[in-house]
Amino acid sequence: MSITEKSNSSLGGPGGPGGSDDFDIDLGGGRRRILVAAIAVVALIVAGVVAWRVAGGSDEETKADGSHFGKNVQIAYQASSASEKAFLEYLDKEIAPDHGITIEPVGIEDGNQLDKATADGKYIANIYQHKHWLKQVTDSTGWKLSALGPVFQWSYSVYSEKYDSFDALPKGATIALLNDPANTAQALWILEREGAITFKDGVDPAEATEQDIATNPRGFKFKYIEYGAGPRSLPSVDAVIDYNMSFVDAGTPDSERILAPDAPKDFAGQLVVGTKYLDDPQVKVLKEIFFDPAVQTYLKTNDDPSLKGQLAPVSAS
Repeated sequence: MSITEKSNSSLGGPGGPGGSDDFDIDLGGGRRRILVAAIAVVALIVAGVVAWRVAGGSDEETKADGSHFGKNVQIAYQASSASEKAFLEYLDKEIAPDHGITIEPVGIEDGNQLDKATADGKYIANIYQHKHWLKQVTDSTGWKLSALGPVFQWSYSVYSEKYDSFDALPKGATIALLNDPANTAQALWILEREGAITFKDGVDPAEATEQDIATNPRGFKFKYIEYGAGPRSLPSVDAVIDYNMSFVDAGTPDSERILAPDAPKDFAGQLVVGTKYLDDPQVKVLKEIFFDPAVQTYLKTNDDPSLKGQLAPVSAS
């Protein structure tokens, strides 16, 4: 909080060298102005403290017993994901009240900022990453983060503006893939499971790269795009493999989803916390909320347009 002060040389001073009446009037007015200014400053300070507490500032009175966190916990998600926000809002409304906690979703666009804040305990947890992405983050940054377990699957599909089925893609078709290693592997794994490519012996599908392809009988070519660029890349390629939620958020018609396989459990979204908070009492309560059996049932049966077709129950394999 910063307070900008404006100096006023007349505060508390006489209006001029006149008689005593003038002196008394001006002095009184100055005192009143000092009192008003003091009240205003106090109000600003109080408002700042309240805002600081709401934003997660550390205050012993707001914390749950024996915990670094309060009963109102902030959970970070990818800001561009309406489905992740809707999922957290469901938990807050339907599951968390039975455990004495309220969940406040916090949308953060920068994944590095999101993970660093979780490791530092600013947020109790985040839900935006599968285990392969989490490994990339911890290996490259050294931040101490731990997954408590998988909580949902992101639906990951093949989209096309030009062709109405996967089989209709021509030989030599250009397919856009997300350019980070984990999501490239997930896309190639879709093609491998569909029989469109094969991998070399001994390749782990969850870590596959274009160099690991043994056969590609349809001669598919690959173009690499940034996360979130899938919908706007559709006109320039024959197909795109990306998260359903990106296309739903962009208003892409469902008819352009030409292949929608089940996602492997390897790529399930996880509940991730700062490692040093694994034994925190509120983290243990949070685990009870996220892994309540009702959560998986809801993911399977809900008709919320912000979730359906985007987040699915955790795969069996």
